[in-house]
Amino acid sequence: MSTRGDTLDARIWLDPVCPFSWNTARWLDAVASRSGLSVDWQLMNLAVLNEGRELPPAQRARMDDSRRVGRLMAGIHRDLGQQGLYTAYFVFGELYFGESVAVGADLAERVLAKVAPLETSSESLADASLDPLVRSSHEAGQRALGDVGGSPLLQIAGRTFFGPVLTALPEEDSARELFDAVTVLARVPEFTQLQRPRPAH
Repeated sequence: MSTRGDTLDARIWLDPVCPFSWNTARWLDAVASRSGLSVDWQLMNLAVLNEGRELPPAQRARMDDSRRVGRLMAGIHRDLGQQGLYTAYFVFGELYFGESVAVGADLAERVLAKVAPLETSSESLADASLDPLVRSSHEAGQRALGDVGGSPLLQIAGRTFFGPVLTALPEEDSARELFDAVTVLARVPEFTQLQRPRPAH
């Protein structure tokens, strides 16, 4: 789907614990469900991105969640591929953001119950052997961007952007217009950046 009427595929890299990415993912999924857009869901990892940085306690706790959930999702992706990751991510998001369920064995078991992976269990949260899978996917997103960028990264028409960063889920008409606008920008090789301040909360 685009302003020219043809169908475009999209690829998104996101960290499951990022609240802005949760908004972007739901926006992109809603657009895809109404348009037939094919979305390739990939993981990035804020814990990897912030390695070696001094962070305040609340942000360090979020990075711990990022690392543990990244392992869980990487295991599911390994076992079940794209569809498994997609299902697990949206189940996780409803629990983590919608119901404020803390990262731990209970949340992991509730996610795993919806996808039934081959090997991944709630113990994956602490399984450092999954870290190379997390890092590999994260680094693929950074290479696609060509720079260091946070979550989410969106690729359309072969161009990768950091964002769009959404503070809430757009209305249906706006959602379509936003995707078309990003598609237009992706087709302009000279375009690199557009930014405005986030509203105060």
